[in-house]
Amino acid sequence: MADASKSCQLEQRSQVLNETTRSVTIDERKKTARKRWQMLAQVLKGSSTTELADSAVSVRRFQSYGLLSTEQNVEENSKEDSDGSSWFSYSCKDLPGFSMKIRHLGGAVSAERLNGFNNTGNVCVWPSEEVMTFYCMQHVGDFKSQQICELGGGMTCLAGIALGISSEAQHIVVSDGNEESVDNLEQIIERNDFGVTSVSARLLRWGATKMDESLRSRFDTVICADCLFFDDGREDLALMIFDLLKPGGQALIFAPSRNKTFHKFAELAEKTFQVTTESEYNAVVWNMHCKMLSEDSDIYDESLHFPIMMKLRKPTEPTESRDTTPESR
Repeated sequence: MADASKSCQLEQRSQVLNETTRSVTIDERKKTARKRWQMLAQVLKGSSTTELADSAVSVRRFQSYGLLSTEQNVEENSKEDSDGSSWFSYSCKDLPGFSMKIRHLGGAVSAERLNGFNNTGNVCVWPSEEVMTFYCMQHVGDFKSQQICELGGGMTCLAGIALGISSEAQHIVVSDGNEESVDNLEQIIERNDFGVTSVSARLLRWGATKMDESLRSRFDTVICADCLFFDDGREDLALMIFDLLKPGGQALIFAPSRNKTFHKFAELAEKTFQVTTESEYNAVVWNMHCKMLSEDSDIYDESLHFPIMMKLRKPTEPTESRDTTPESR
């Protein structure tokens, strides 16, 4: 009877603990949701990008793996108009001699300014873009003489710009679905030296318009960071990547799990691509990830912050080409 009584007490305590944990989780979700609504309110009121970025940090919590270093570029800022924008020099301690000039927008943020297919990269640089840039630079030789396209790169397209500077690729297209992002990318292109590589910026929105025929089956490699979490856009993104790639071409995608949205895209992509996924793709990133987990940090959430790498290989056999417009399908 004593054992039965203890078992009952333990079960009751477990139920109380579960209810408490569930309550805390719900409270945290409510707090995060409130912060997101506050960010939206800031946008509608015309808050500055600095104010909005501060709010974004409070929601996303973990900011960076520290793979890239930034400092104000005084020379470029002296040429800048008084619109609040700032130029930064990006470098990497693991890549001696590497440097690129990146322009971050300032001034008021409006709903119209953020209007586009994917705006996650339009306010700040997210860990997936940082990690993708670092990974590409660690494998820079793989991209020599290639045609490359970065999709959904936001205001900076760090990986595409970095490859333009260092890879000796033939041509690189950096793109986003936001017009102001593309304008900013064009200014970044003007201020950097790409050597033998030609670099251009384009407005590309998957699922929105019929693909320009000059882009169809053109690219050896497509790169993309953290663009998988919109349920409605997942299939259109897979179709656009398929149409952009040459037969045998490859896409490199970096994104966190985000409540299995990464895995949902992988399952969808398996219908048309050879798909592989990997978590331990780089020792530096993996060790830093494990360190954050071991510290039980309250700012680091593996599901939101750790980018998994996905490789999509387009079959070499001829396959019927498809438009990216709903009407054409």
